[in-house]
Amino acid sequence: MKKWIISILCVLVVAVGWVMWDLYHTNQTVQQQAASRAIAKAQNHYHIDKVLSVSYYHGTNAYQVVKGERNGVPMYIWVPDQKKKAPYIVRAVRRGISRNKAQQIFQGMRFHVKKIVSIRLGAINSQPIWQVTFLAPNNTYNYISIDFDTGKEIQRILNI
Repeated sequence: MKKWIISILCVLVVAVGWVMWDLYHTNQTVQQQAASRAIAKAQNHYHIDKVLSVSYYHGTNAYQVVKGERNGVPMYIWVPDQKKKAPYIVRAVRRGISRNKAQQIFQGMRFHVKKIVSIRLGAINSQPIWQVTFLAPNNTYNYISIDFDTGKEIQRILNI
């Protein structure tokens, strides 16, 4: 009887492990496919020579943000997941504020921060932004959106 229980538990552990791995692998494949499609669209529409990175943003509209080079000039290209709902956005990296500058602006706002979760590029109403996601001391998520072009605060979503 004891061997049966141990055997069943082992089978369950292996099955749960396999399902979790399959779910993770499927999710990674979907993200990689979306990034590959965004790179292809960016290369076709804006003739970038070199892709440096791709990141995902999901706000009101979902974007893949491609950082690349065109004629040696670093560029950001916001590629919408649904072209009919949101436009492409293109900016030279030097035209806007840097990630570090966005972090400095955020720190100047004097929020009580337990941990900065991420600082990523995104867009709100076709306006490129840096979105700062952070945890407050009460473990709530908070989002501050800073205009990529001017460095001014665009949106604040607190205590989620």
